[in-house]
Formats: sequence, structure tokens, C-alpha cells
Amino acid sequence: MKTRRPAEGSPVVPPSKPAVKAQPAPAAAAASSPAPTAAASFAAHAAAAPATDLEGASHGYTSPTQVSCPFSAEEKVTLSKKIPCPALAGMFNAGMLKTEKDGTVKIPDLDRALSQLGPDAITRKVLTNGADKTDSVKGSFNLFKLNGSNLDHTGSTGIRQNGVHPERFDVLMSFSKDGERLTAKDLANAGEHFAKEDPGLRGRVTQLAELSIVMQVFGRRAADGSRYFTKEDAKQLFVDGQIPSSWQPPAVPGKVGLTDVLGGTALGLFRQLVNGR
Repeated sequence: MKTRRPAEGSPVVPPSKPAVKAQPAPAAAAASSPAPTAAASFAAHAAAAPATDLEGASHGYTSPTQVSCPFSAEEKVTLSKKIPCPALAGMFNAGMLKTEKDGTVKIPDLDRALSQLGPDAITRKVLTNGADKTDSVKGSFNLFKLNGSNLDHTGSTGIRQNGVHPERFDVLMSFSKDGERLTAKDLANAGEHFAKEDPGLRGRVTQLAELSIVMQVFGRRAADGSRYFTKEDAKQLFVDGQIPSSWQPPAVPGKVGLTDVLGGTALGLFRQLVNGR
């Protein structure tokens, strides 16, 4: 507690009576006001605490060239929670993905946004074909109606499935070796865990491919050339639905190919095979 000091030049008036030493409170009075329990103290602290990062307090990458957008900032926060794919949510929040008021995204606009992230033409073709098959309307898809579409699969992390579930992010981070980074091997081990939770070969392969491509596109480059996420990077991507603030557009786009994606997928499948699952 800070002590208020008199202003400079103000006279200090001595006390007219000697200070009286404070007497200790009676034991009975102390007993009448018992200390709060640990649970009560924690609950009071949690209620008074400001929003944490896991509640979406951080801000990710924003594109310097924004597409036209019919949504307010508040609407985008709410709507992005309906998007199960972290990469699509990231492009939407970054202002890279042109989206109509009803959620319609035209396939050429998706391809244009993907081209800014790094995938080559063949990889983008695979991704856009998958998006185009999520409903019966050719040449477009609905960004806010992907839950329940054919993009749903077994073995998902569950972080953004039918809403945002931060507790599932805690499960993902539990596979980090140091609690601060997620490597390709960590994601492969996590994929193995999620595949056991919700078995299915197609879902297993799809989930590993998704984890592999977001690592290749958004991951940081280590000294040995491998990719990794910091905890904050992963939280921004998977929980907040934002492209990590550390990310920068590639100097030469089109460098992430199917071999990179399939390599990460094969690593995950190999580790699952070796572990007998």
C-alpha cells in the first residue's frame, strides 16, 4: 500500500498526543470471521479475473489487403466459432477470404486466399475440390455450415467441432514434450490419441493430413529446418481461429506441395503402426 506524502513546502504538524500502540484483536473476534476456504478463494479470483488468452484475448495476423466484408468485427468473432477448420477460420478473420452475408464462398475466392498462404496449385486443387463437395451447389460452399458436412471426420481434435472447446486444446498441448512447443512428432502422437478416441481409417488419414498442412503453412522454422508451433501460435490457430500473429506471407508462394503434406501424414501413420494402433 502506498503512503500519501505531504506536498513539498507544506508544514508538518506534530501530533498533539503520543501515538497509542494498537492492541491485538481478541481471539473471539478472529474466530467469528473464519478465513475463506481455498475453493471459495479460487472461485472469487476466477470471477474477478479478466479474460485470459484461452478466452480469445489475443489477436492474430491481419492481411494488409482486406477483401470486401459485410460483417462487423463483433459479428466476425461470433461467426468464426461456426467454422470447424482452423485454416478457413484464420483466413476469414484475417480478411483474406471473401464471404457473402449468408456464408457463401466461391471456389475461385477460396483458391485466391489459399494462394497467399503457400500451397502449390495441385495442393490447392485438392483442397478446393473438397470444399466444393460439402454441399449440392457447384462452384461454392457455405463457410458457416461445414459442421455436419462431408468434411466432418473421425479422429478430429474436437477443438472447433460444433463450437470452440478450449479444453480440447489442453489435450492437444499435453503431447508437447516441453509444454511450450508442438513439433510434427507431437502432432503425430496427438493424432494417434484422437484416432483412438474416435476410430476410423478415413478420418485418421484426413486428420493427419490436416495437421500436417497447417504445420507446413503456419509453423515456424527451426534451426534444423523442421517446423513447429509455439503454444501461443497453436492457441491462436486452433482456439481463436486466427492465423498466428508471428506468421508472414511466404516470399515465394506455392512452395508447400502434396509431398510435404503426405510426408507429415505418413509420419503419423507410421508412428501409429509402430505403436500397434
